[in-house]
Amino acid sequence: MAQNTQVVHSRLVEGLRPDNPLAQAPFLAAPFSLSTPAGLAALNAEVTRQAAMVAYVDDFKLIMLIARATLPLLLLLREGRRRPLTAAADD
Repeated sequence: MAQNTQVVHSRLVEGLRPDNPLAQAPFLAAPFSLSTPAGLAALNAEVTRQAAMVAYVDDFKLIMLIARATLPLLLLLREGRRRPLTAAADD
């Protein structure tokens, strides 16, 4: 989870540069500014939150695939058939 969060975080911030027109004022909301330290901290916190969410989704997807892959093993966990007790066993 931690490693995936870091990978997703680095991919999300690749395009957040001051020379990117999509990272300018009309596209980013007021608290997210690339020119002030408070804006950078707010933007980093939001990117970290979104990266953690993507990492959670990826981890749950991996858990789902592992569970689906192990479902056929349930066929091997059948209980053996028991023979009924006979009168000879009571003697």
